[in-house]
Amino acid sequence: GGKSTYMRQCALIVLLAHIGSYVPADAAEIGPVDRIFTRIGAGDDLASGRSTFMVEMQETAEILHNASASSLVLMDEIGRGTGTYDGLSLARAAAEELDRIGAFTLFATHYFELITLAEELPGVANVHLDATEHGEELIFLHRVKEGPANRSYGLQVARLAGVPRPVLNRARAHLQQLEAQAAAQAGAAPQMGLFDAPASAAESVVEARLRDINPDELSPRDALELIYALRDALAPD
Repeated sequence: GGKSTYMRQCALIVLLAHIGSYVPADAAEIGPVDRIFTRIGAGDDLASGRSTFMVEMQETAEILHNASASSLVLMDEIGRGTGTYDGLSLARAAAEELDRIGAFTLFATHYFELITLAEELPGVANVHLDATEHGEELIFLHRVKEGPANRSYGLQVARLAGVPRPVLNRARAHLQQLEAQAAAQAGAAPQMGLFDAPASAAESVVEARLRDINPDELSPRDALELIYALRDALAPD
């Protein structure tokens, strides 16, 4: 649709202005910018043991640690390389932190849930790249309009890329099924973290025993008996 080009264009205009060059605009008012930060594209560094998502998170961390109120920040999609809820949560928290910092930020995302930030944070506004459908054709209009997009065009872009029609048809059916299930899943249990242990009455007993113990007062025999007692407390009935 052109969002990545639009974001790069803004960075180039700022750079041109700060080196004293003309900029491709009828008029431009650009204040002092100390640094330009970008988190664009996807790439891994497997030779160094870094996955695509790790690279993405390290770039995000670099921005959040070093951006200031005078920085220009371009964030072109974050949170894509993990679970949906993890990614959405990371993207939202990063956007909120950039708003707190006060950096001038272009934050591109396909998480529709984030459009509510414009209602919650006074420094946030939504814009989108316009597109229209003509029959089965998807036409990108290359116009930036105010407000959020009302839909994604992932299947249409996949068709333009040459994905086989039977695959697209199955994808469309899956999409309709997922959209129908969304409301029912709203009340599902929250995602458990990788290192979260399930709560249980037996574990509460074990934790209570451990809190009351002074390890320095235990003899080797007492410690061994304690291990057996804790194991028995965790054993199923």
